[in-house]
Amino acid sequence: MRRLVALLLVAGCASAGAPPGGPERKTPPAVVAITPDSGATNVKAKAVEIQFDEVVSDRPSGAAAKLDGLFLISPRTGSPDVSWHRSRISVRPNNGFRANTAYRITILPGLVDLRGNVVKETRTLLFSTGASFPPFNIPGRVFDWSGQKPAPGAYIEAISKSDTTIAYLAAADTTGQFELGPLPAGEYLVRGLIDQNNNRTIDRNEKWDSLSVAVGGTNALIELDAIERDTVPPVIENVARVDSVTLRVTFDKALDPRIPLQPVLVHLVHADSSAVDITGVQWQSAFDKEQQAKQQAAADSAKRADTSRAAAKPPTTPTPPPGARPPPPPAKPKLPPPDKGIILTASRTTLLNPGEYAITVKAMRNLLGKSADARRVFQIPKPAPRDTTARAKPDSSRRPPGRPPVQQ
Repeated sequence: MRRLVALLLVAGCASAGAPPGGPERKTPPAVVAITPDSGATNVKAKAVEIQFDEVVSDRPSGAAAKLDGLFLISPRTGSPDVSWHRSRISVRPNNGFRANTAYRITILPGLVDLRGNVVKETRTLLFSTGASFPPFNIPGRVFDWSGQKPAPGAYIEAISKSDTTIAYLAAADTTGQFELGPLPAGEYLVRGLIDQNNNRTIDRNEKWDSLSVAVGGTNALIELDAIERDTVPPVIENVARVDSVTLRVTFDKALDPRIPLQPVLVHLVHADSSAVDITGVQWQSAFDKEQQAKQQAAADSAKRADTSRAAAKPPTTPTPPPGARPPPPPAKPKLPPPDKGIILTASRTTLLNPGEYAITVKAMRNLLGKSADARRVFQIPKPAPRDTTARAKPDSSRRPPGRPPVQQ
């Protein structure tokens, strides 16, 4: 019995958990040494060795399911080979480092210690197995185009058009900026992906963008506008009547903003085959902006006309300390987000009365250039009838008929 108790005590001491002794650590693991040194040339190492100041977990935090999901080896020659040694991690390509090649190793956020403290910063290491580094790089920024904001942590790759087996990798920082390279001169296909499941492959409903870049001199900052892109042409999702001469037509995906909208693209007929004359077509974002401006102008006019309302005191704003500057606004894409809808204006001689209609919009094109005629049958419902059963409430201050007033 005593032997069994002793064995249970030993097993309890060997269980996983926070190391005993001293105050609980609340800072993430810190790198204390990396071999080889960043900037080194003629490197002969078989692997990159990263030493931490404490034991790190072999299970990362976040979307990465394995440790190899936290490391990018550029140029890519297959999946990285990552080995865990408690407080040390070894990283190398699965076929080893190639001769006369410059490498950039990126350590992504997500490493965690045994107490759950997570590394939130990105770290990079640059070295060469040859005598020098290529002189070029590709700087850029990736945006969430529909959200009109930077895409931090986006996965970036540049694939050489002369040898598609070579790809240079990078990850966007918290402002969406990235730098690919060092790499030699040539033509590259640069692709940015908001990689939701961290598998470094474009999956359905994930946002991405690509751009051809010629490298050979001073490269300007490129912009990648990531958004869902589909090989299937747009389909009409809904048609709604705005007023007696206006229709809103929405599609199931974003449309190419370069489409020259014009009435000839639209064919609209009533159930009796009579055609509705379309006199104008515009993007729904422009229409919505116009309507908001009209509503604001009407509200401002009504406010100025209301002279009975006491003048409201302007709100007081706190005075910033001397020398303080407000933070700059976050960067935005150069272009507004693409529309998923158009607005049709009909002639007043052919009003959009209740009934069944059939619409065809010709050659509607998605962001990948896939186009087709989009058709749909829809109903404009009749307006709801008025409620004539409602009666006015009796005036309780009036005396019933036939009863004389009360004499005081």
